[in-house]
Amino acid sequence: MRVCNRFTADKKESIFLYDHTEDPFCQCGKEKSRHEHQSDDPSEPWSVKTHTSESPTNAYGEIQFVGAAGWGQGQQKLRKYVRVDYETDPKTLMDLIQKQWNLDQPKLLISVTGGAKDFTLNSNLKDVFRKGLIEAARSTDAWIITGGSNSGVMKYVGEAVRDYAIAEGGSATTSIVAIGIATWGILDQQEALTRGKGSKLLSRPAIYRMDQQEQTGPVRLDPNHTHFILVDDGTTRKFVKEIKLRSDLEKQISEQKVTPESNEGLNIPTVCVVVGGGPNTIQTVNRAVGKGTPCLIIDQSGRAANILAYAFNNHRTYSESVRGEIKKRLLGEFKFSDSDLDKHQHWIEECIEKPNLINVYKLDAGSGVSTDLDRAILHALLKAKKGIRIDQLQLAMVWNRVDVAKSEIFTDDNHWKMGELNESVRYAIEHDLPRFLELFIENGVSIYDYLTEEELTVLYGKIKQTSLLSRLLKGIIEKKVGEYNVTLWMIGQIIQQLTMDTYKPLYLSNKKRFNQEYSLTAVSEKEVLHESDNSDHRGCSSRLFAILNHNSQKSEEQQSGTQTQFYPIRELFLYAILLNRREMARKLWERIGEPIAAALTASKMLKAMACKESDQDQKKSMMEHADIYEKLAIEVLKECYNQGEDRTNDMMKRKMPNWGQATCLDMAFKAKNKKFIAQSAIQNLLKEIWMGEISDENNYWKLWLYMFLPPMVAFFVRFRKNEHRKEFQQHAETANEHKLMVVRSDIEGGTPVTEAVGEHGDSDVNNRVGSLFLSVLQNLKLFYNAPIIKFRFNVLAYLAFLFLFSLIILTEFEEEPVRPKEWFLIAWVVSLCLEEFRQIAQGDINSPIDRIHHWISDFWNKVDLATLLLFGIGVTLRRIPGMIGPARIILALDLIGFYMRLLQSFSVSERLGPKLIMIKRMMEDLLFLGCILAVVLISYGITSQAIMFPNVTDPLSLFKGIFYKSFFQMYGVIFWDDIQPEECTLDSPCPEYSWMGILLLGIYIMLCNILLLNLLVAMVSDVFSKIEDNAVDLWRLQQYEVINEYSNRPAIPPPLVLISHIKSSVDFYRNICRRETRSKLDPSLTDERVKQLVLWERNNADKFITNQNYKSQHNMEERMKVTGDRVQKMSVMMEKQLGDSDRLSTIEHQLVKTNEAMEGIRKSLITTERSSDRLSKIEHQMVRSNKAMEWIMKSLITNKLSSEEEPPDMEHIDSGSGGR
Repeated sequence: MRVCNRFTADKKESIFLYDHTEDPFCQCGKEKSRHEHQSDDPSEPWSVKTHTSESPTNAYGEIQFVGAAGWGQGQQKLRKYVRVDYETDPKTLMDLIQKQWNLDQPKLLISVTGGAKDFTLNSNLKDVFRKGLIEAARSTDAWIITGGSNSGVMKYVGEAVRDYAIAEGGSATTSIVAIGIATWGILDQQEALTRGKGSKLLSRPAIYRMDQQEQTGPVRLDPNHTHFILVDDGTTRKFVKEIKLRSDLEKQISEQKVTPESNEGLNIPTVCVVVGGGPNTIQTVNRAVGKGTPCLIIDQSGRAANILAYAFNNHRTYSESVRGEIKKRLLGEFKFSDSDLDKHQHWIEECIEKPNLINVYKLDAGSGVSTDLDRAILHALLKAKKGIRIDQLQLAMVWNRVDVAKSEIFTDDNHWKMGELNESVRYAIEHDLPRFLELFIENGVSIYDYLTEEELTVLYGKIKQTSLLSRLLKGIIEKKVGEYNVTLWMIGQIIQQLTMDTYKPLYLSNKKRFNQEYSLTAVSEKEVLHESDNSDHRGCSSRLFAILNHNSQKSEEQQSGTQTQFYPIRELFLYAILLNRREMARKLWERIGEPIAAALTASKMLKAMACKESDQDQKKSMMEHADIYEKLAIEVLKECYNQGEDRTNDMMKRKMPNWGQATCLDMAFKAKNKKFIAQSAIQNLLKEIWMGEISDENNYWKLWLYMFLPPMVAFFVRFRKNEHRKEFQQHAETANEHKLMVVRSDIEGGTPVTEAVGEHGDSDVNNRVGSLFLSVLQNLKLFYNAPIIKFRFNVLAYLAFLFLFSLIILTEFEEEPVRPKEWFLIAWVVSLCLEEFRQIAQGDINSPIDRIHHWISDFWNKVDLATLLLFGIGVTLRRIPGMIGPARIILALDLIGFYMRLLQSFSVSERLGPKLIMIKRMMEDLLFLGCILAVVLISYGITSQAIMFPNVTDPLSLFKGIFYKSFFQMYGVIFWDDIQPEECTLDSPCPEYSWMGILLLGIYIMLCNILLLNLLVAMVSDVFSKIEDNAVDLWRLQQYEVINEYSNRPAIPPPLVLISHIKSSVDFYRNICRRETRSKLDPSLTDERVKQLVLWERNNADKFITNQNYKSQHNMEERMKVTGDRVQKMSVMMEKQLGDSDRLSTIEHQLVKTNEAMEGIRKSLITTERSSDRLSKIEHQMVRSNKAMEWIMKSLITNKLSSEEEPPDMEHIDSGSGGR
């Protein structure tokens, strides 16, 4: 700050505001009494450098504006302010702004200049200016710099900031930064902003009253600016002292790079917006143009702006007549002297000599609408950089204004060379700009050419350190020795963790190729394939090691007929999912080849990421994102199922090399997508898998008879292949009869394949029909390999096992030599153990340790493990002399576990299965309530024991008194004889203070038996009602696990399953040498069939997307039409009723605002995005339009100008048709 310390009398009486004989004014504008010294030479001219001195500022902190118009109570936030010296270094100010005020660096600087005094703008122009300025600042994260006073154009800017803040609820993340730079010496209420000596700085905000009548200075601060820089040069009541510092600060800001990744020379762009103004405004524009700053002149805003606009509009035909008109207008507005007139006219002519820096915005007087002001501001900046289209594009991307890029940059006369946009594509991906990425693809950028393995590695290396992916990568890197950069191999490990190891990422298929910090493009596909070919010459022992570690991905790919390749769209989609980027992931999903598999994979990964995320907001966002992809998978599945059931079934069962060799069913189950599993398409498929090749037309109960009468299977059981044979035979007979062309088309819209059927074709068809007849042995094999038959035999065998176990433990478990029945039981249990081992060994997960973890995570497998361990302990104790009793107890308890294991068989029942889910949930709640019961039980037991039976040292008696009695007393067993015995002995002494024990017992029973147990009943009822509907979906999810288990089980049940295990071991070794592995659910499909399924799935996904977009747009168009009709009806009504011109103009103004809102909705529909967020914004606009119309109707009724007929209702619009 500056302080004038040498008084120099001011002889100009024009500045005297009162009789100053006793206390005259100094040339600085302050009274003599406020100076320490008098000037040595009274005639010496006053100078800032000689008559003032610097001192620490005494005005800074926060301002609380009181009485500001437009703000509700408690709505307005505190504003930052600081008083600085006029020679303050701009770098110091930047440090203050960014480090003390915590403002992020802007991406655009909007300097608003013009009329400092109050003036009136056309109502339409005022609204357009306020709305356009805020939109430009909001969309580009701009700073707005003005003079900061509560008058003129600065007041309009402040009101715009205020209206936006109120509309957004004052959110800090959406606030607009408006910095007011004003002269300290002209401010009102300087004392309120100044901290006195001895006061604690920043201890409280400065109170600045806007409702005070008397002013101590000519200018008041605008309460709607967010920050203030008050420039002090030691003077008082002297204007425009801030201009130099403001210019220097704007220059300092404009010299900063717009982003760290920006090209050299691409700094923060600055634009000067001119509204009205006086002579100084012309000088300001001249200086701005001279520095290369583009200026936007708001035509029709008055005075200097109108003159500048006229000059620029006629710059191409500049002549003496135009020059004369400019002179005439200057004289008419400002009354210049000849010298000032020539000077200002020269400044104007210098400005129009650089037309690329001058832009004029004019509101169309006829229609009342024009190009949005924010577009005009950004156009002015891009026009200034005409010819440097890469810089233009980078600015548009920094602002995230894809609309500007479409209209200004990607025009018909702009042609881009191959690779020219690669840096821009990288920026769009890195900074999550999906609409720009889509724009690049639409304009010829090939993602296949751009995204190499090296480029993808670079993208992963630039992720934010705060992201979950970065934290997961750190966990992997910390296990390494030395310093490591991110590689695709590490990303593959993370993907495998998130997908429970069922997904085999491409990045883990070749460590040499994907474990480079920057993947070498020299590793060609030929080298990779050559390495794969060489692996076939290794011995069986090497292949055994590979299969045990599930490194047999290549053989599976060869069997499926599709080699896993680096697919850029898929890799970018996974990149977006790992970073939880919704819009980008959605746009990439719409272009991906296998949308259902992609959606299910994304859902699984996002749910796993949510479990690892500690931030609750991010966790919720990830779960919502996962639900979105589950819904997308369901919608595409429905579309496919409606088009073809058989193709949909093949699509769900086949392993997909492009998605880690997983199937859609497996991924949906691992992701717990119960809604997807509950779909009719999946349930019918699961039913088909459950029945195997057995037809649904068979009687359910007759199948029980056929299970024990194998000869009847070949003659009475119907198979699906027999049905297909009959259909094919009928088709062949029709073809023979009519000699027609048999036309096949595997996919809709595909190229048909014709086969001529003639004399020679008849025999071919008959041979084909004959080959479909099934032999008796084939029928038996198909019947007994059906999962439903396996399940029935296993249940019957298990019942026999329980009967044998129960019989032995009840009747023949003695200390005699082990009998044959016991040896048979032991062998049976060994077969059960081997079956569990087979499930672990044949799991889909790669790592053996992870397979064990996955196996043990299942509840029923935990029961199996517990029962098998207890059985082993019991049998071991059985062989130890004298331990028959403990062995019997352990085996009897173990038998309970085996009986409980039978409950899993009920999970296939549609009635019993959901009840098991409910019981499980209720047991979980019971455990929590048990903790409360345990606290009450222990506290009562110890208290009653200490009062009635003190000094007992026997542990058994203590246990019985504390736990045994308390537990059964909870159920009503009082033990009254112990509390009030009839006789007392030394062994059974009388209790002390029995009355206290009775009192405690009453309280205890009331708490436990009445309160807590009834609470348990209420909790169980509540759980039942809550999960009753959801339990069915959970049961269907569990049902899939049972079906999948029995689909892969041997046909022979335990204990005869030992024979199957021996045969499987031999086949396993033979398959290793032949490199043959295949899931029983995986259909055998040709390469051509796979390609057709992928194309067919993509076509159905495109249909769904198109229909979804059409419905959204159609609904919005209907709403627009209804709202437009209502606006027109209101307009006619008001024209009939209103005669007063002033009121009519007010209502017309409101109608114009409503029409502008409708126009905004129309533009939004034209450029509509497919996201629901955009649609919700459009609906919000329509609600605001309806509220505006409702306000108009209320105004008409209040002023008694309403019509006799009832006004249309504006409160509700249906989502379907837009009607009431």
